[in-house]
Parts: sequence; structure tokens; C-alpha cells
Amino acid sequence: MTQQNRTARPEADPSIILPTPEREELRAVVAQFVARNGDHEAVRQSVDSDPGYSVARWSTLNEELQVAALAVPEALGGHGFGFADLGVVLEETGAALLPEPILASAVVGCQALVRADDAQSVADLLGEVMEGTRIVGVALDGELELSGDGGGTVDGTVEGVLWGQAVESLVTIATSGGQRVLVVVDLVGASRSPREVVDLTRRRADLRVEGASARVIVGAGRLEQVLRELRLITGAALAAEHAGIAARLLDDTVAYVQQRHQFGRAIGSFQAIKHRLADMLVDRERARSAAMYALAVLDEGEATDVDLAVAVASSVCADAVTRSAYEAIQLHGGIGFTWEHSAHFYLRRALGDEGAFGGGREARRSIADLVGV
Repeated sequence: MTQQNRTARPEADPSIILPTPEREELRAVVAQFVARNGDHEAVRQSVDSDPGYSVARWSTLNEELQVAALAVPEALGGHGFGFADLGVVLEETGAALLPEPILASAVVGCQALVRADDAQSVADLLGEVMEGTRIVGVALDGELELSGDGGGTVDGTVEGVLWGQAVESLVTIATSGGQRVLVVVDLVGASRSPREVVDLTRRRADLRVEGASARVIVGAGRLEQVLRELRLITGAALAAEHAGIAARLLDDTVAYVQQRHQFGRAIGSFQAIKHRLADMLVDRERARSAAMYALAVLDEGEATDVDLAVAVASSVCADAVTRSAYEAIQLHGGIGFTWEHSAHFYLRRALGDEGAFGGGREARRSIADLVGV
């Protein structure tokens, strides 16, 4: 029997991933902020603190850079930029491994509130999240028991919530009268059990709530549509972070092999090292292109290949960040294996994200399903 080869190609115009002056200016601003406030030693100090991130840096990210308001529509009090613009921020903050809850609160949490059935019912909460004065977590695989219509109280446990020790509200699924809805839960008085994690920059905790106040933000009729959109946003945003990390690891490794000498010459001049750096460069460029395309397609309201674009970006970027992290450790030699060096922090992020969100293998399974293999 002859096997039929199936191919899928991008449908949008390639120009949607081209850099623009506005995005490059935004990238420069974020890069300067990271250089001043988010070097590796600052990140280490943050993850050792009680909240697991820097409260001062989080305030500055929201007050000066206004990262949470960036992709929120102007009608809801945001700046009305697209996901492609937000991707620039995610690349730069991801590259620095900033431990602040940007992905959970400023990106996915904000977008969940934006999609509320009644925007006015969560306007106060969305305003606080955009200002950075309230941190909202997201657990789309959790499920609580809801008492009351349109709001009320919830009971149950949600396991492995990212930034679970710091979040003040939680967007999750609740069941009421046999129907599943999306709710936002007030976590005042919640029991929090921290988990041991691989990635020190992203803490997790199990949350137990009893009689916690909750608002229904998306009813049963729109639930599946909104969950799909939020999962696509999560996948594309994570891909952008991974693309930024792959770029940083390449830059750091190139700088090191130019400085490190052996047999009277820089080790970067050895052919074997050049080949490995070339592979890292290819990974970086593939990751950047895939992530930018996925984010740009999310901005296209009529796009039909968004599911495939995000699945491809998730696969390409997850593989790229893992390979780049291993290569960076190896090419830094003995120092790359030490606790004092930053290289293993990047590997921990890659492995931690695989456990929390699924890795390249899971994304390739999605691709196979989407193209009918």
C-alpha cells in the first residue's frame, strides 16, 4: 500500500512576520529594562525570596512598560496592540528567565477576562490585573464545584498551579448543575501547598478552596471556544519565550567560545565547535520564525490555520530551547555544569515547561492530528 504524503503550508502572507519600526523600538525598550533589572544574579535573588519573584520588578513591568495592558482592547482600557507585539516582550523577558508571572497573569489571565460574556462584570478585576496590583493565575485543566448561578462559591482542589503561592485570583473551570463554566475565584483564605519544582523561576502549588467566592466569566455556551482560544494563546506565548531563550543561549555561547582559549587559539575557531554553533543558529532562526508566525496569525481574525501554526511553533520552539540548553552547557565546558553558572537555569526552564505545558512530542502529535496523518 502506498503511503500518501500530506503537507501543510502557511496560509498567511509571509510579510506578517517582518519586523516593524514600532516593534523594534518596543524590543529595545524591554531589552534595556531587562539589562538594568533582570541580570542573572538579580533573577537568583528573586527566586530565593518568599514570593519567588521581585515585587519591585513586577511593579515596574506594569507601571512603566504596562505589559499586562499591551494586548487588551482599547475599549476595555488596554492599549489595543496585537499578540505579535506582545511576543516581542515575551521573547526578551523569556530570554532573561524573569520569574514574574507575566505568562500567567499579564498574558493568559488578562485574555481570559477580556473574553468574559459580560465585560462589565469583570471590569474592576481586569483593571487591577492590568495595573499589576492583582495577580491572576490560570488552570484550564482544573475543575471545582460551583454553588449558585452566575456567581457564588466554589469548593475543591486545583493541582500544580503556576505561581500558585502568589496568585490572588484563579481562572479555572467549575461545574454547576451538570454544566461546565469558566470562573474566576478569589483565593483569600485558600490553602496552598507548594510543590517541588525543576524550574526554580516558576513555582507551583496545589490550591484548596472551601466556600471561596467565584464569578462566572464564561458560560457553558462559549466555554469550549474560549478554552481553545486561551490554549492557543498559551502555546504561542510560550513559543515566543522559548525563541527568546534560544537566541540568548546562542549569544552567550558564541561570546564564551570566543574568549575561551585552548592550544593557543579560541575554541570557537575549531571546526567541531563551529558546526554545533551553526546548528544552534538554525534552531534560533526556525524558532523565531515559527513563534512570530503563530502570534501574528492569532491577530488575524479570519485565519484558518491558527491551530496548526501554534502547534508547529510549540514543537519547533520546544525542541530548539531544549537542544540549545544542552549545547550551551556542553560548549561552556566544566563551568557550564556548575551551580554558579546560568546555563543549567535555562535547561531547568525547558524541562519545567515540558512538564507544565507539554513538550515537542505532544505538539507533534497535535500536528499529525491536524493534517490527518
